[in-house]
This record gives sequence, structure tokens and C-alpha cells, in this order.
Amino acid sequence: MNRHSILFKITLFFFIAFLAMTALFKVMYDSEFSSEQDKMRVHYHHIAMTIMKWRFGDDSKEMMIKALLKEKIEVIEEKNLYDKFDQREPMDHVSCAKGDFRIYKENQIRYMITPKNVGDILLKDTESTPIEVNYVWWLYASFVLILVLLFISIAVSLYPLRDLQRHIRRFGEGDLDESFKFEGKSEIAEVSREFNKTAKRIKGLIQGRAIFLRNITHELKTPITKGKLSLEFLDASRSKDILTNVFIRLELLTREFLQIEKITACDYDIEKKSYYVSEVLGQALDLLFLEPESIDNNLEDLILDVDFDLFAIVFKNLIDNGIKYGKGKNVRIDYQGDEIAFISEGDALEYDLEYYMQPFNKCDINPDNSFGLGLYLVDYIVQKHHFCFAYRHENGVNKFIIQLRKS
Repeated sequence: MNRHSILFKITLFFFIAFLAMTALFKVMYDSEFSSEQDKMRVHYHHIAMTIMKWRFGDDSKEMMIKALLKEKIEVIEEKNLYDKFDQREPMDHVSCAKGDFRIYKENQIRYMITPKNVGDILLKDTESTPIEVNYVWWLYASFVLILVLLFISIAVSLYPLRDLQRHIRRFGEGDLDESFKFEGKSEIAEVSREFNKTAKRIKGLIQGRAIFLRNITHELKTPITKGKLSLEFLDASRSKDILTNVFIRLELLTREFLQIEKITACDYDIEKKSYYVSEVLGQALDLLFLEPESIDNNLEDLILDVDFDLFAIVFKNLIDNGIKYGKGKNVRIDYQGDEIAFISEGDALEYDLEYYMQPFNKCDINPDNSFGLGLYLVDYIVQKHHFCFAYRHENGVNKFIIQLRKS
């Protein structure tokens, strides 16, 4: 059980409460038992005083026997029974004047033997009442039952949290149709209803965004294509070059919009298979229209479980990033340990890596051919694969690193 969970803390609370209640009732039982035992001793001390008045006072034996009968005490003349008790350890004793009166118990009846200086007298308590304080344990059992029922009630009330957590996880993983409804008026039921409302709103927003991006890219493709075809009929001129660059930038923007819409969609599933990383690199170079020998690397024997198309985009964006912003306009890929580093000459980044991983943030150097989505997409895809994306600047080179250890 997770020691940080609510159920664990409640279980710990009830366990401590159970221990404290057990200790409390044990003290109560001991106190009640001692109280009843003291009452019994007072009663037998009174009997002992009656015996002593006869033995060392002016009372006659008949007066003593009469007084004992009023206290429901009989004098037993059985010598064998006396000897039997005399050889046993007493259950208790009371002290009176010049001796100890020993108390015994047999078959729920208490007997008392007088001291030797009084005589060998065996007394029987005809109305022996046992010390009965077991009501304390019945009370304890009732409290334990209430405590257990209360714990079960709270645990059952919290159980839907597990289902709610599972549904929220599925929703976060992209199952936009996920819903959860818990009947009742408890706080968990309220949370489940609010979750359903929020899920519907988020689903609407995501679907609206997807429709918007798909529509706008679809509408842009047609005029871009027509414009590029029309340019072929124009004579070479400064205006043609400007228009060509405009259409290239519009096409690049449209393609990157489609990439971000596809990859960040909640319902996009990663299909991992084992691939040689050199094959992924080859696909990335094809996307960049680069020759395989243009990038130095040592990836020949490296195999990873990745989504081939997505990881090709990662390699493509990191290589493109190094070519655009590196001073030497070349990139080297180095695999060591559990890191794949994309290395290029250049100055250190002005801001932390997190700044450049935000959508539409980009370097100030040569920003004309980028819309700032490259590192954002790289980080998103790397996280989808449960890897880490990092950056270091060492000895005049920038290193954008994919850390293959689990994040």
C-alpha cells in the first residue's frame, strides 16, 4: 500500500486508535477488577474481625457462629477439606490483628482458613459471588465493532477513487470517450460529475482544434499548389524569387502545423518496434534531402524500441537544427553509454533548453526557415518514448542529447 495514500493514512489512524483503545480498556479492566477485589477483601476482613472478637475478646462461640451466619458464612468441620486447602497456595489473603486469613476458591465457592493462633477453622462463603468485570470486554468488543464498521464504511467510500484515478489516466492517455459516474451525494460523486463535465469540455476543445488545424491546412494547400504552379510561367525576376520564398515558407508552416496536430493528438498511439537506429537516421536524411555520408555517426549496431516515423522526425529536427544554427553547418551524431548526442559547433544557447522547447520559440540566428516547432516536437516525442531530452555546451560545441534511460 502506498504510504502517501489517503487509505494508508486512514488505516494507520484506525490501527493506532485500536491500540490506544485496547490499552485503555485493559487499564479499565484492571481498575475494575482491583476495585471488586478490594470490596471482597473488605468483606472478608469484617469476617476476620468477627473471628478475632471471639478468639481474643468476650464473644462466645455461639455468638460468633450466629454473627457469621448473618454474613452467610458457615463453619466447616471436615478435617480432610481443611488439610486439602492448607496444602495449596491461596488465591488471596486478608490481614487482621495477629495473623493472615487465607482465601481459597473451588467450584466457584470461596473458603477461608483462620491463622494457626486462632485455630484450625475452615469457613465457607455460602453466597460466593465471583469477581465479574467481563462487562468491560463486552464494552470493548462493541467499540471494536463500531471502529471496524466505521473503517469499512470509509474504505468503501474511498474505493471509487481508484476507479476515478483509472478513468482519469485513460482520459489522459487519449481515450476522450472515457467517462465515470458515481451515484450519491458524497464529495467523490461530486468530483466524478465535475470530471465528466470537464472531460466533455476538453474533448470539445481538442476536437475543435483538430478540425481547425486540418481545415486551415487543407484550405492552404490548394492556393499554395496553384501559386507554385503559376510561378513556373513567370520569367525569372526579383518578384518571382520573393513569391517563391513566400510559398516555400507557407508550405513549411503548413507541414509543421500538420506535424504538431498529429503528434500531440490525444488519440495518437505510439507503435514501438525494434529498429536499427541507423535506419531511423536514413529516413531522417531522406526527409532532409541529404546524402547518408553527410552525417558522421557511430550508430551502426544500436537497436532501439521506437516508433520509426516519430523518431525519424526527432532525428530530422535535431540534424536540421544543427545545420541551421551551427557555425560549421555540419552535425555529428555520437552514441556513448545511454546517450545519443547531436553535436554541432556554435555558441551556447542564450536561455535554458526549456525556453526553446516551447512552441514557436526559436533561436535568433537565421530564424527565417523555422517556426520554432522543432525542439518542441523533439521533446514531446522523446517523452512519449519515456526517454529524456537534454542539452550541454562543451568546448565550443552544442550537444542536444537523447538520454535513453527511463525518465
